[in-house]
Amino acid sequence: MKWLPLILYFFIISSAFALECPEGKYYVNEHFRTDYYRTDGTYVSKADVSEYCKNYRNDGPLKIKFWEKIPKGWPFKNEIFKKCTPLEQKNIKNISYSLPKILTYVGKIKILCAKKSDAEDNPATSSPEGKIIVFYDSAFKMDIKRVLAHELAHFLYNSLSDNEKKLYWKTAKWNSKNSKKIPQTDRVIFSAPDGRFNPEEDFANNVEQFLIEPQKMKNDFFEISKYLELLLGTKK
Repeated sequence: MKWLPLILYFFIISSAFALECPEGKYYVNEHFRTDYYRTDGTYVSKADVSEYCKNYRNDGPLKIKFWEKIPKGWPFKNEIFKKCTPLEQKNIKNISYSLPKILTYVGKIKILCAKKSDAEDNPATSSPEGKIIVFYDSAFKMDIKRVLAHELAHFLYNSLSDNEKKLYWKTAKWNSKNSKKIPQTDRVIFSAPDGRFNPEEDFANNVEQFLIEPQKMKNDFFEISKYLELLLGTKK
């Protein structure tokens, strides 16, 4: 009991120096993100994420700006960027209208087209932090809705509050019981193989399958499917 005043003192001091977030944003604690590979082979590096204030999904409706120059700081220097054709732009815009509103409530984003990804068999790459999505030529030979839904699901995951993420982790059987609070899972079945390495990729894979193959998702992952129905607002 003699340590209680001291503990309270440090708690008050540390709280006083925490970020004060403005209206429409919420505080995110500093945390460690483990590295992993996506199914498409894209490497996502590990990082110590500093504390920051995050927008609570208040960026407004999707506004697409098509871009053709390599984004500043883009890690894949060998990728060759080009202008998206008028047909490609039209298809991307039209498909965005068919997605649940919560996926497209991300404000202004840049969409780029490039010939080929540095990662083998990768149709698209996204940077939620930079609000960028890159479509490669191979993306337009497959279901663009699947590709766009997956990339926007990364944006959505990054806008979830801590409580919303914890609810997803619980539903999808992830946990953060170790000291660094890196979510782990005991699940053995995933909608895509790379989902086992990271809850964000698992989330994006599940959103993709939920929207494109809803019955399969419901059959294979009933609880996750019910969670996504509520989150995405598709429950009838």
